[in-house]
Amino acid sequence: MPYDELLAWVDYFNQRPVGWREDDRTYKLLQAQGVKEKPHSIFASLAAMKKLADEKVKDGMISTKNLQASVLFNKIAGAKDGEKIKFD
Repeated sequence: MPYDELLAWVDYFNQRPVGWREDDRTYKLLQAQGVKEKPHSIFASLAAMKKLADEKVKDGMISTKNLQASVLFNKIAGAKDGEKIKFD
């Protein structure tokens, strides 16, 4: 495996830790049973994903303005009564 590919895999697993889906499913079951804790406070894999998402929001990589400029949003807004959709 080339070094660049290895770095890409390391980055991938930093963004999506092994077992995050199982932790997310388990959290949803706990939530249905009345647990009020945030998922990132219970599971380390979900905490790592939240930290990365928070960094992307802070760096301006993710915002609602990106959604509003998307083709999908424009199609939804152009649908019947779509002008009622607000994201503010």
